[in-house]
Amino acid sequence: MKKLLIMMMSVFFLLNIVHFTVKADDDHDHKKYKYYKGDWGDDDDDDDDYDDDYDEDNEHYNNERTDNSKSITSQWYLWTRMAGTAKGELPFSEPQNMTFQNNSSKKQLSLYCIPMNGELFIPGKSVGEFLGAKASFYSASRILELNMNDTELIFRVDTNVSYENKIKTPIPARAMFFNEDVYLPISVVANGLGFSIKWDTEQQVIYFQEMNN
Repeated sequence: MKKLLIMMMSVFFLLNIVHFTVKADDDHDHKKYKYYKGDWGDDDDDDDDYDDDYDEDNEHYNNERTDNSKSITSQWYLWTRMAGTAKGELPFSEPQNMTFQNNSSKKQLSLYCIPMNGELFIPGKSVGEFLGAKASFYSASRILELNMNDTELIFRVDTNVSYENKIKTPIPARAMFFNEDVYLPISVVANGLGFSIKWDTEQQVIYFQEMNN
């Protein structure tokens, strides 16, 4: 009986340590983004404020459809950083595993892609790391941060707004959480980190090429 009691107390103690560690990490994650004008707060109440703020941001970008943007057709492989552009055709129409090649490293990777609403969604963390970026995903706040050279890209699930080097920038579709990753339009991740995109129809491969090479 005494041994059982000791075991139960030990389990309780360990669970409290884990809870405290996760809560501390979450608080740290939120505080890290204070410079985003309160969009990402450091407590649960601020998360509600964030949702309201970002609903306004999303509506702002969706309503920011000028005559110029309406006349521009955005392609899945280019991040125009404009809201309200028309959508071009995608290379395929069904979700599937696709092969990617980084022309800088010559490495290949197979990842699950989702074509939807004129955009090709890819797992942002996985592709970011494949291209050489340092990727951090904060599960409590569902924020993805990509850092490469002098570029910082930050996204949050269920928003169509990114922070590109601390500048609020529209992305062509809402980020979504799927298969333990933040799925984003491929153009945003690749172009944002300095890579162009090429689709090889015959080989069924998507190539990433550094723009400065």
